[in-house]
Amino acid sequence: MSEKKEAEYNEALYQKFFALVGTPEEGKRISQARAAQALGYSSGVISAYKNKSYNGNIKVLEERIDAWLKREARRLERVEIPTVATSVMEQIHRAITIAQDDADIAVIVGDAGTGKTTALRQYEAESHSAFLVGVDPSFTKNTLITEIARVIGVDVKGGMTAVISRIVEALRERDAVLIIDEADYLSDSALELVRRIINDKAQTGVVLVGLPRLEYKLRNLRNDHEQLTSRVGVLLKVGHIKRQDVEKILAAVWSSLTKETVDAFAAVASGSVRTLTKLMGRVHQLLGINRMEVPDPEVVATASELLMK
Repeated sequence: MSEKKEAEYNEALYQKFFALVGTPEEGKRISQARAAQALGYSSGVISAYKNKSYNGNIKVLEERIDAWLKREARRLERVEIPTVATSVMEQIHRAITIAQDDADIAVIVGDAGTGKTTALRQYEAESHSAFLVGVDPSFTKNTLITEIARVIGVDVKGGMTAVISRIVEALRERDAVLIIDEADYLSDSALELVRRIINDKAQTGVVLVGLPRLEYKLRNLRNDHEQLTSRVGVLLKVGHIKRQDVEKILAAVWSSLTKETVDAFAAVASGSVRTLTKLMGRVHQLLGINRMEVPDPEVVATASELLMK
């Protein structure tokens, strides 16, 4: 490479970038492919930049690299909020345990942000015999069956009848439970399919989790769900987090907060775990900017202005 071309490189930025980007064997945290995708370039461009043989506009590339490195630095500074055993989590785990032990159907409903999904993921991680399926509005019956098969690890090739047979065979051999998150998005026929295939044929516990409208959908006689509702052994209505739960979550990050500060967090969170954790993240950022160690009510109030409540 010509000295002129090499002089165009920002050596300090170059070293900083490749201190982070590379292979795991080199002890690097981010792969070149992932960095290239984040920057909007091909892997070939990053390789050429690494070899200092890139013939494109180096200035533009390095401007993107600089901005990306700053974003990554901010991400690393984000507060890590440990998973805390709240009363909501304990209730949800108890409901899932009953469904699994009795091969029953449990229905768990609650408003958005109450910690349902976090509790489901925690149960899945700890039990090693729970299969969690997350659905969305685009799910059809076929999509649901394919996703269930994928999650429990059976072949998805062939027609639906063949896939269903594999699911039933696989689940009958396991002491498992199938958890469907955001089940309120499922159609009536998809819900009935889950009952018939998973609970009836596979004799496996089922947990349906969603917003309060899921209960209404199951109770609505026009939808002909009498067979499903009669099988429900547990109905758990998840409420907002309690004051003691707020204190537990806050203490996992800041061990000594004044009552006034806890009150400020609780008031903004309004019973939502999601709002509380987002608020904690914003507060942590403000603490760094203001060089403070522990939040106070004023910092909480300032951070709350950045949230949609």
